[in-house]
Amino acid sequence: MTSPASPEVSIILPSYEEADNLRWLIPALQSELRELGVCHEILVVDAEVPRDETPSICKEFGVDYVPRQGGSLYSHALLTGIARSRGRWILCMDSDGSHPPRFVPELWSARDRADLVIASRYVGGGATQNPAVLIFLSYAVNLTFRLVLGFRCRDVSNSFRLYRGDYLRSLELECRNFDILEEILLKMQLRYPDLSIEEVPFTFETRKAGKTKRDLFAFALGYLGTLGRLHRLKKAALGKHP
Repeated sequence: MTSPASPEVSIILPSYEEADNLRWLIPALQSELRELGVCHEILVVDAEVPRDETPSICKEFGVDYVPRQGGSLYSHALLTGIARSRGRWILCMDSDGSHPPRFVPELWSARDRADLVIASRYVGGGATQNPAVLIFLSYAVNLTFRLVLGFRCRDVSNSFRLYRGDYLRSLELECRNFDILEEILLKMQLRYPDLSIEEVPFTFETRKAGKTKRDLFAFALGYLGTLGRLHRLKKAALGKHP
């Protein structure tokens, strides 16, 4: 059920050369949303200039094709999608198949209990199918960010999340790439001190087609820089509002 006027949920799918995955992902997602009976919009936020058949796939399945604005990084795709979204809720998920549509009902069913619902690898029952080096790196990043920034959740870097739309759209976000996910958490906790978060156990799957867009070395260095910036931001915010 789509609604041009007032979708209950906006689904943002950042995409970059993911046509092979979108061919099965979009209809699978649409099937889950029909089963839920929820009015929705699906925003596929692609590269600034198309690099594959993503525009024609979006047209075939009747979803919104949105070129990202401002640059080619993940953060630009997410910011573009947030700005275009109209739903009361915003669901963000990857386009590579690691976030299977069959899990969407689990997140949706928790919306009445929280302002932010996270598909979590690090609560009981959660897991990941990635290689050991990626699991270690992800766990180290999550643990460090939780301890330094005081996040009230265990999985701080998985992008598979369901947000209250007005909460997410109210944030001023600055991070340049995947670290925007931690920036969102911090600024949401600072802006909404009573923010309720629920983590739903989730198994992160391997991508179904194509190659990852992440460079592990750059990924690690980028997160170290982000940790310092967000720590300073938190101290400044708490200094103004003790």
